[in-house]
Amino acid sequence: MDPKSLLPSAKHFRYVRLASGVYAAIDPLADGGSGGCNAGIVDLGDRTLVFDSGVTPRAGRELRTAATTLTRRIPSYLVVSHYHNDHIRGSQAFRESVEVATTHTRKSIATKGLAELREDRDNTASEMARMKLLARSKEERDAKEVAFMMPYWRKMKASLPEVRLRLPDLVFEEELTFHGSKRVAQLIAFEDGHCESDCVLFLPQERILFCGDLLFVKSHPYLGHGNPERLISILERLGGMKAGVYVPGHGPLGKKKDVDELICYIRALSSQARNVLRKGGTEEEAARQPVPERFSDWILGDMFYEINIRFLFRQLSRKGRRTI
Repeated sequence: MDPKSLLPSAKHFRYVRLASGVYAAIDPLADGGSGGCNAGIVDLGDRTLVFDSGVTPRAGRELRTAATTLTRRIPSYLVVSHYHNDHIRGSQAFRESVEVATTHTRKSIATKGLAELREDRDNTASEMARMKLLARSKEERDAKEVAFMMPYWRKMKASLPEVRLRLPDLVFEEELTFHGSKRVAQLIAFEDGHCESDCVLFLPQERILFCGDLLFVKSHPYLGHGNPERLISILERLGGMKAGVYVPGHGPLGKKKDVDELICYIRALSSQARNVLRKGGTEEEAARQPVPERFSDWILGDMFYEINIRFLFRQLSRKGRRTI
């Protein structure tokens, strides 16, 4: 079944068939994003499961339609990998589906997710105005920020009037397994990795792993809500699962080597921050360190590199320069 022939009007995601009844919905992030995050569609045989829902209700509606078209049934389950807005604001489109998440993620949506929605409603107009001012700048850095963030804030402005946060109906602590007539799907929870709580979706027969934002591929990750040491440990475990395909939260489809590359990224930036700290340098000096050549072609560097190295510098400062 070719997703392209069945979904000719798809705008928010690019749908890729990974196995019979298993699809990745890839967000065109390099162009500013449209779906907001990568997602997944899994035909369990007698039920359909969707993994993550995108950043807007419109993206969620497209994903629901795609899942219904590709599997010939309305999704029974929507799994939310974590509470960040780009993964949850399409959830309201899945009103017939049971929403599943970790216990901690449900609490985070009810608190941090709601607070972030209020902030977006308060700040979107001013951010749009700031983008218009930056668009007049001749600085390359400003041009890159506008190119990426202007589409994001336009999506926010258009979507905010209809966004209604939905809380998960079913929660779990460590693992939850779906036994379908066609395949088994396992949810595995991890604490303090990308954020306070994340879960991945593993298809053991097909060796396909949907990683959420625990994995970014060819893209600078966002480290600011997690624990870098813990994230490395989680990534080592994910790499040890030896999946044939790793679907990241952002970026193209990956392999185990991409999991290893993200570990190298965290360690490389930690080393940069540590070297500045050892010399008595400041956070501002750490922020001026160049992106390591190995990661210079990764997307989102202008958005997340400085945020990440500042975060790591502060972490190391508090921990007395201990190794990350």
